[in-house]
Amino acid sequence: MSPRINRNRFWPRNFQKFYQFNLTRKLPIEKYTAHQFENFFDQIFDDKIDDNSVKNFLLDINSFNIPTNSIIGAISSLKKRMIAIPNHEDALDVCGTGGDKLNTLNISTAVAIILAYMNIKVAKHGNRAISSKSGSADIFSQLNIKFDDDLTQINKNLCAKKLCFLFAPNFHPALKKVVNIRKSIAEPTIFNYIGPLLNPVNPRKQIIGLSRIDIMPKIAEVVAKLKPNAKIYLVHGFDGMDEISLSQNSYLVEVDNSFIKETTIIDPTNYGLTKRPLEDIIGKDPEYNAHKMLELFAGKLSSYQEIVSLNCAFALKLVGRFDKIIDGINYTNEVLKSGKIYDFAKNLSS
Repeated sequence: MSPRINRNRFWPRNFQKFYQFNLTRKLPIEKYTAHQFENFFDQIFDDKIDDNSVKNFLLDINSFNIPTNSIIGAISSLKKRMIAIPNHEDALDVCGTGGDKLNTLNISTAVAIILAYMNIKVAKHGNRAISSKSGSADIFSQLNIKFDDDLTQINKNLCAKKLCFLFAPNFHPALKKVVNIRKSIAEPTIFNYIGPLLNPVNPRKQIIGLSRIDIMPKIAEVVAKLKPNAKIYLVHGFDGMDEISLSQNSYLVEVDNSFIKETTIIDPTNYGLTKRPLEDIIGKDPEYNAHKMLELFAGKLSSYQEIVSLNCAFALKLVGRFDKIIDGINYTNEVLKSGKIYDFAKNLSS
């Protein structure tokens, strides 16, 4: 029987000294264990590290393409501080990491509202825009849909309206420590990529859009390890979109009960759609994007409607509503053309 090791003996109390020591010894940050990363983030969120050191640490993580252990460590640290919401793991979440810098109209937010209209429970987790012009929180604000932070109200909305919006800072107060640091870094950080995995509902079904293809296998590995009872679709457009793209093909990786399936290619033309230029769905500020979303809900046909229907169809397949993507697209188009979602969205503000 091997001896038990007291890891705390070898764990330095002073993050900065240990980190600087490793830099001088040229130990690559990618060699750190998940446990070490978790302790790094613990000290960051406990406000024991100065902002400049945290910034350099985040940039170092980026320079090594965000090691898998850093993702596991950051999630583990934040989940200890997260305000969790019990009894709604059957809800769905559809969200992207952001950071694709394409400034498109909001797709996953529209999909979330449409799915709720279809009587599918959605716990939408998101934030305001950090590296783009309009995040999901900005759109919900424009639509006068309140952020849900009271457990009673969350339960009520998920049961009655099938939708709640969980504003990330309300459930992850520890992230306040890094808000200004993230804004000072002119590129997405690890926090962009772990956001979808920090939904306080801990949904068993999610579609997660990734803005970087090299992150996909890492997130798949993390999902397989940390969400063993979940079924998750990871998607990435060839054009860099953190959604299923209509302008080009997209990658899809399915993780089902810790089993990572082979990567598949989504070609919109296989479902009767025509590829459209990305310029067709370029957004502007939150007011403009919300206006376009309401036009979509009122039944206006456009490239925006087509890409939303495509993404919605994969969500419908994930929750078992349809087996065939084409059926999900057709159903979503019928619902959108009816214009009924416009009134549904307006009523969400009441």
